[in-house]
Amino acid sequence: MSRISVLFFVVCCTTAYAQKGLKESIGFEKPPVIDGKMEDWPSEWWLDPDGKFISNVGNDAENLYVRLKIADDITQQKIGWFGLSVKLNPSGKRKGKVGLKYPVGKDATEIKKEKPEAVSASDNRNAMVEMKKDLISDVEVVELIGLAKKNIVSSRLGLANGIEAIIVAQEDGSYIYEAKIPFKAFRINKKEVEVLGVEFETGKYSPPSKSTSTSSQTDPTYRAAYRSGMAPRPYLMASSGYQYNAFSSPGYLFLPVKLK
Repeated sequence: MSRISVLFFVVCCTTAYAQKGLKESIGFEKPPVIDGKMEDWPSEWWLDPDGKFISNVGNDAENLYVRLKIADDITQQKIGWFGLSVKLNPSGKRKGKVGLKYPVGKDATEIKKEKPEAVSASDNRNAMVEMKKDLISDVEVVELIGLAKKNIVSSRLGLANGIEAIIVAQEDGSYIYEAKIPFKAFRINKKEVEVLGVEFETGKYSPPSKSTSTSSQTDPTYRAAYRSGMAPRPYLMASSGYQYNAFSSPGYLFLPVKLK
């Protein structure tokens, strides 16, 4: 095989790899209203191979639009307890440096104040749906990522840079998330971006640094979540003494999106 043939083969393989999973951004005749209603999105959902999120990303000249539907129980609970981040990378790659976190999740003080009542998987479906609604019933705070050394915290309705976000629970218990993100809000020059990297990542449970057989059970955040029926029972791995629970890793989806 000649050197030119080898070079052509390498270039073709590299291009094919770079385009893997590429999505075409949705175009709008009329921009969607960020209200948790899906009638103004002119497209079918994009499916997630891992079954955590189904999604769409669209844009016009000034704004990026995002919608998610989350039906997976554990992913919903991670969002409610630990938050959801949407990060953007103008180079089309992972590890976006700018974006927003909404919901921002709960802290131990909030959980203690709420005093959640126990709801287990054995309870009726209506009780489970109500539990899911309660988990996101008061999520009015947004964190802006990458505009300063520390995340900028603001009221969801008080943002001055045009960002809009909402998350609502449906009657079947699924979550609908919508966001409008002006490119200028994160100093992104849309004309210079061909493919935008878009990441969705939930928060996760972080146990105390000194892991013991009871460390996760004695942590106040985990303990309150477990009492409410929203944290799964941890399983002790006897060989290592490590306590595992399903909240210990984030829910994650990455989409390279070719903008309009």
